[in-house]
Amino acid sequence: MDKKTLIGTACIIGTTICYGFVPSLSFLAFGQGVQTETLLFNKFFYAAVLMWTYIFIKKLPYKMDGKSARMMGLVCIAYIGLATTLYLSFNYISGSLATIVSFTFPAMIVAIEMITKMEPVRLGKILAVVLSMVGMGFIVWTPDMGGNIIGIAFAFGTALCYVVYVMGLSSKTIKKQHSLVVAGYVLLSSAVFNFFRCMISGKPMFAVAPNQLVYVLLLAVVCAFFAILFYCIGLKNISAGNAAIINTFEPVVACILGYVLIGDILTKPMIIGSGMIVLAVLLSNIPQKHPRLKPDANYSK
Repeated sequence: MDKKTLIGTACIIGTTICYGFVPSLSFLAFGQGVQTETLLFNKFFYAAVLMWTYIFIKKLPYKMDGKSARMMGLVCIAYIGLATTLYLSFNYISGSLATIVSFTFPAMIVAIEMITKMEPVRLGKILAVVLSMVGMGFIVWTPDMGGNIIGIAFAFGTALCYVVYVMGLSSKTIKKQHSLVVAGYVLLSSAVFNFFRCMISGKPMFAVAPNQLVYVLLLAVVCAFFAILFYCIGLKNISAGNAAIINTFEPVVACILGYVLIGDILTKPMIIGSGMIVLAVLLSNIPQKHPRLKPDANYSK
């Protein structure tokens, strides 16, 4: 594995670890009386303030040309869409089923890359996608998992939004921008969107109690600031398909942290599924050059 791939892989793994904290920290925040709309606004607001403060202090170039600005707008809309549709799906189906449906996006991304020849067709990557999907099923499946067409549609919408988000970040116009600036725009747009959600719903704008603020700030710094920053850096160094496969490690991290932080139960299927996902991540990062494969002269990573 070359240095560029190593950095990219490490950053995406960092993102999955950061996002893995979301369920446990959110549960702890809700336990302190924080409303969903308040939590989301605070999470993105504080992260955006932190990011843009750094951007202005370092005088990073944040202005974009028309083409880049349009793509950045699409990325921001996709990120808002994936978060919103996922929460909407929870109103109709279980979180486990929503996770399974929404995490079909790695297969979509890998398929798009291979069809468009952005990445060569690799048996190892296809196997990695299958392993990661089955492994995730082991982790989140429950006997009482119920289905509802509206909830499944929302969860599938999450997957589609994730595809647009990841492919947008992987585009040449966005890759040319500074990672901190890209992350800054994603955070800012999410903060603005959830500001209006708080206004419309009449929910408190800020969490003010000390015990609430601790969890809100942790979500902002770890699960928003660093999570999005690591993802933007990671996609500058590895393909969207590899990043998507590594993303399936997120439920593994969430289960482990849930066990440590809030006493969730780790079952045998969860452990088996976690092992399958780890294997999938390793398979997806096997070096391109292989003695049995002839390199494609027209392919450049």
